[in-house]
Amino acid sequence: MSARKERIGRAFSAGAARYDAVAPVQRLVAARLAARIVARGLGPRRILEIGCGTGFLSAALAAAFPDAALVLTDISPAMLARCRARLGEGPAYMLLDGEDPRGLEGRFDLIVSSLAVQWFGDLRGGLARLGALLAPGGRMMFATLGAGTFAEWTAAHAALGLASGTPVYPAPEALPWPEGVAHAVDEEFVIQHYANGAEFVRSLKELGAGEPAPGHRPLPPGAFRRVLGALEGGFAVTYHVLYGEIW
Repeated sequence: MSARKERIGRAFSAGAARYDAVAPVQRLVAARLAARIVARGLGPRRILEIGCGTGFLSAALAAAFPDAALVLTDISPAMLARCRARLGEGPAYMLLDGEDPRGLEGRFDLIVSSLAVQWFGDLRGGLARLGALLAPGGRMMFATLGAGTFAEWTAAHAALGLASGTPVYPAPEALPWPEGVAHAVDEEFVIQHYANGAEFVRSLKELGAGEPAPGHRPLPPGAFRRVLGALEGGFAVTYHVLYGEIW
């Protein structure tokens, strides 16, 4: 696992105990992804989830497919423990970097992930490796972040001649699909409101999602205070959510 992934895992572990209370967007997206999965009318026997977190999507899958064998994975031991506390001992749990899914055996009828694959360093390669785990006729369905995510935060930096640490996310038409797979993508924009920029930054840290884009150097304190000062009096942030499918 890369040093960046280790930092991400530690950050999510640090926030695991309070994650459910500070993750309204993650909860919403998991519910909407679950609804999309159920609407496909699938009857999976084996399901793999990448980045299960505390179990928002996992619980919906367990309810929708009570006879399926669930394999739930995450890079954070504490998140995995919270998921186990929510769902009990029925599923199998595995500490795993979904981008490099070595150690998984067999084929899966359904592979899912909600707001986790945006942490992959090589999205095309990661999706290809996961796709290789699909059984014949299997399907992968995931939610990830798109190019419009945190556009307001990026714009506030740009107005001051500064660069934000927001990672570069793909536009829907630029999702890096693996070669030779049938695929589709849909999108939606979820708006989250904060009292100010400081509350937004604090919320990312509480989630464990504060890791910046690779290579980003933190702003000097004075410059960062200028950004926050420009975002007083109410601040709305866009989550550009992409729903992808591979079959």
